[in-house]
Amino acid sequence: MKTSFFLFLFLVSLYAEERPLYQEHFDAEKSGIFLPLTIDGKECSFLFDTGASFVVLDKSLRHLLGKPLSLKEVQEQTGLSFSSEEVLTPNGEIALKMYKALPLRLGRLQVANKFPYILADLKPLWPFAGEKFCGILGSSFLHQFRWEIDFLEAVIKAYIGVEPYHGSYTSSTPISWSVGKIPQVKLNLYGKEVFFDIDTGDNGSGRMRKENFLFLQERGEIIASRQEETITISALSSSNEFRLKNFVFANVLYPKPVMQESRQNAMGLLFLRRHNVVLDFPFNKLYLKAHKDYAAKQDLDKSGLRIVLQDEKLIVFSIKPQKGAFVEGIQKGDEIISVNGKTNLSLYAMRKLLRSAEGTRLSLKIRRSSKVSTACIVLGKNPLG
Repeated sequence: MKTSFFLFLFLVSLYAEERPLYQEHFDAEKSGIFLPLTIDGKECSFLFDTGASFVVLDKSLRHLLGKPLSLKEVQEQTGLSFSSEEVLTPNGEIALKMYKALPLRLGRLQVANKFPYILADLKPLWPFAGEKFCGILGSSFLHQFRWEIDFLEAVIKAYIGVEPYHGSYTSSTPISWSVGKIPQVKLNLYGKEVFFDIDTGDNGSGRMRKENFLFLQERGEIIASRQEETITISALSSSNEFRLKNFVFANVLYPKPVMQESRQNAMGLLFLRRHNVVLDFPFNKLYLKAHKDYAAKQDLDKSGLRIVLQDEKLIVFSIKPQKGAFVEGIQKGDEIISVNGKTNLSLYAMRKLLRSAEGTRLSLKIRRSSKVSTACIVLGKNPLG
């Protein structure tokens, strides 16, 4: 009895004095949470991605790794059962090589553990992300800690998680784990129980499997839909993007969210950003503290231009004018120098301008084959109402 009492006092004092093992500011205007790691003496950006099963390294780091592991070696090392060496992505399965983890640190946190690293070509994602990141921190590493993400202050903290989270929140829901070791939450979709991944690597609001999209469509819960491009580690593809009338998450109603049809159900970063978030992985609980504008309607691009960042330049990747939009003097491949006289715009700032109110006029300076000229965009209607 005496021993139990002192153990209780020890745990209480440990929690009271708990300090983050890791704390870092991140750029809240970027399309993901990118954190600095040091690899081979050089600092490199990694994406914080709860929707990835493993830590992923860009193929440019191949020289730091040994020989690929066989499927049998991976299974013996992790205790997990793999049916193949293919990894499921929103666009399908792709074959990726696995390697023994090399020592990496995120601040004081040791990234390497019994789980292997995956090697992939991340470079095609850089222009869309607006970040030259050389790795992905997946759930094989992230699951060990409690992560507190303050999107208003743009600060992320990691704790060992001696006890369950005791801070303030407005809603919470239990976390379970998929076969691929990705955190999930169970939602009630109009009487239908559905599991959704928690995917901080998805910069949209979320995704739904086709059968759930059709289920909601039959119920009349979809306001509008359209075909839209999706970019993942595996491919650039097209699928249905749609706006729902309402969506209930952790017993909270969210009006008119926008989601993408996919091979997976997931809640993405754009949805999570409506709150401060606690991912209490040691105790399998998600806590949300809603911002004052958590129920704001999600705005979409009203120009039809897809802008990417290449070599620190804003480049027009594609043009597909929206209904009611006017686009003049712009071609695919053009560099955007300024908008309404403003130069040095970030990718986030440029995309935000293209989500402005219908009828907004944007005067641009563009560069094409070293020649500078003017162009104009008048924003059209919101594509999904």
